[in-house]
Amino acid sequence: MTMNRDFSAAFASPVAAETYDEVLVPRLFTPCATILLARLGLRRGETLLDVACGTGIVARLAAPLLGPNGLVVGRDINEAMVLRARRHTLPPDSASVDLGVSPAAPLDLDDDSVDAVTCQQGLQFFPESDAALAEMRRCLRPRGRVAIAVWFGIEECPLWAALEAGLTERFGAERAAAIRRPFSWPGADALSAGLAGAGFSDVRLSDHTVVMHFEGGVRQAMQALVATPFAADFSALDADEHERMARTVMGHLGRSMDLDQTVDIPARTLIGTAVK
Repeated sequence: MTMNRDFSAAFASPVAAETYDEVLVPRLFTPCATILLARLGLRRGETLLDVACGTGIVARLAAPLLGPNGLVVGRDINEAMVLRARRHTLPPDSASVDLGVSPAAPLDLDDDSVDAVTCQQGLQFFPESDAALAEMRRCLRPRGRVAIAVWFGIEECPLWAALEAGLTERFGAERAAAIRRPFSWPGADALSAGLAGAGFSDVRLSDHTVVMHFEGGVRQAMQALVATPFAADFSALDADEHERMARTVMGHLGRSMDLDQTVDIPARTLIGTAVK
């Protein structure tokens, strides 16, 4: 059985975008985006650029904060994610939202065109993170702010460590290691150095933990695999194989409960802020 190890290709699937939006966004990316925006400190009427916008959770949370005179520009390389983002509606008196397809470098925006930039869990996926950071700075107006979130290592995000254990049992350690890509950012020093190297000043880092609540238990949590390069492999498992993997995941999480019983799982993220 072959496997595409590229997360970008995995995210390009409409099914992956839907699963990501329904399973992970409310439980993981919404609380992370709330923290990210709080660290950024948006002001009404500003223009925000969200790089690697995914299905648009940062845009949806930011738009009411910016108000009707504000603007949110969201860009993602995957059209399926952008199309899913466009399906969401906003509350009254929100900022306008412009969602489009663009790589992180180069971005399809003018110089000095936005007041703030966010990037939630995208930097570790970019082929050239330094180029992406330079593009974010280029688009910012003088004294504009940036806020970037990256995961800590997989050990600090135990759902994915447990999923890796389940995948290792089924497919072997070498293949299972592909699940580590979202957690591949080399750490706090690298984020600080990257921001400073791109020309940002007043670089500040903070450490946050959010808790994912899966009311459907471990079986529900395992649906996260649909938004990874393992989607086809996971979907092809028969009932017995799925059960065995689920019990391996549950055991790695240190749980001894029914697979459908509610489970809360932490995830730890690093946020860096800086000024142009």
